Amino acid sequence: MKIGIFGGAFNPVHIGHLHLIDELMRIPMQPDLKPIDKMLIIPTANPPHRTGEEFASGEDRINMLSLALENSEKAEVCDIEFKLCGKSYTYNTLKALKKEYPDDEFYLFMGSDQLLSFKEWYKYKKICKLARVCGFSRSKEDNEKIRQFLIENEDLCINAVIDAPIEMSSTKIREAIRNGESISGLVPEKVEQYIKEKKLYV
Repeated sequence: MKIGIFGGAFNPVHIGHLHLIDELMRIPMQPDLKPIDKMLIIPTANPPHRTGEEFASGEDRINMLSLALENSEKAEVCDIEFKLCGKSYTYNTLKALKKEYPDDEFYLFMGSDQLLSFKEWYKYKKICKLARVCGFSRSKEDNEKIRQFLIENEDLCINAVIDAPIEMSSTKIREAIRNGESISGLVPEKVEQYIKEKKLYV
């Protein structure tokens, strides 16, 4: 089975995330050019390069993701990083997932900002042995940077899979909430209701 892995803060999950997840699940992937069979959406528990000050709780982020993905046939929330100790390094996450899915093939999706700094990641070469790394562009301006990165790092076997998804920011959504502005249409309706009920990001 082909399993896609898409991690992030999802703080909160928004329409842009869902559009991208849907697109990634449709793309023909190597080696047999068939789409992935399952997508694991993994909220980050303890990111190594961010503080937790602006984060909603793990429980709230998992709940919002569950609401956003409740009708998806392939995508599901995976809380594995909340079960691991220490910082949420991708290598450790993949190692733990491999124990749960020993016979399956992983496809690790990451945005252009992550891809361009990938060689700074913890045990990045070992990540490439555990999963096929697939980068996607976060903006049209990043396309050329990604192409150049792929040329310069052929040994990493990284693929570019998609161009220019919908540009949307969780940071701007949080700012809108703090400013008392509407976020209708930016997040799923049930997620918007959850945020209001829990008084998140105010």
